[in-house]
Amino acid sequence: DRLTMSVLCQIGDNKSIPVRIEDFNPFANIKLRPPGNLQLVSITENTYNLTWSLNISSHYLYGLREYQVRYRTMSQSWEDAKNFTIEQDQMWAKFESLSPNLKYEAAVRARPSAASTYKSVWSDWSETILWRTHADSKGQSGSLTW
Repeated sequence: DRLTMSVLCQIGDNKSIPVRIEDFNPFANIKLRPPGNLQLVSITENTYNLTWSLNISSHYLYGLREYQVRYRTMSQSWEDAKNFTIEQDQMWAKFESLSPNLKYEAAVRARPSAASTYKSVWSDWSETILWRTHADSKGQSGSLTW
């Protein structure tokens, strides 16, 4: 479906400019809402399972979404965070072998997958979830599996 849109673009406090967009295709301009309800469960001493949900998403996108997970220790910036893309409609990620006794923070974002016919951008990042890993003397580096 294509449509014509008329919108007013606000410029300053008292001025707006009317804009008419011809031949607008909503399916080529999708931005999902950020995932929510992030939950983390400790599976074993070194394994954690992160889950999330999409509170609002069209049934047309079922099975056609992908996700990006980012996580960091609290001493790192988000620019130094590790990022992983999950290229299937799976709303969980497993963290294994994280460094012991550190506080971590994670967030998730979503979009329609490249395999779909929809064009999109990433959603905003979800709210973050915080957790501390168990104390352990092994000192292994972190990884994420899906």
